[in-house]
Amino acid sequence: MNPPLHSDDEEATIGQSITLDEAKAWTATYQHDNPDQLRSVYFSNSVFTELMAQPNTKGIRIYLANNGNADTMVLVSANSTADLVDEGYKLFDNGQLSPPSIIDSPLQH
Repeated sequence: MNPPLHSDDEEATIGQSITLDEAKAWTATYQHDNPDQLRSVYFSNSVFTELMAQPNTKGIRIYLANNGNADTMVLVSANSTADLVDEGYKLFDNGQLSPPSIIDSPLQH
């Protein structure tokens, strides 16, 4: 097993806030460079609540995936060094994809 990449205190702060202007610029660049690709996936609060409630979960890892028909995202309970996908753990997909859904957001260009 690999040693932890972060202490528990460090793991609690993985990820950082960005400004709306940064998010607009980054999403505009991606969407311009990839006009026919998946832009976003909406998951309800209950998905995140269920994932975070699973034993030993410190966060959520999101995988870009393709289900054979379309690009999508797979969400799993995780910590900084491992996915928690053993028997009994739930994984999620089937969020609302955009496109084709039309989203009212300054991040949709």
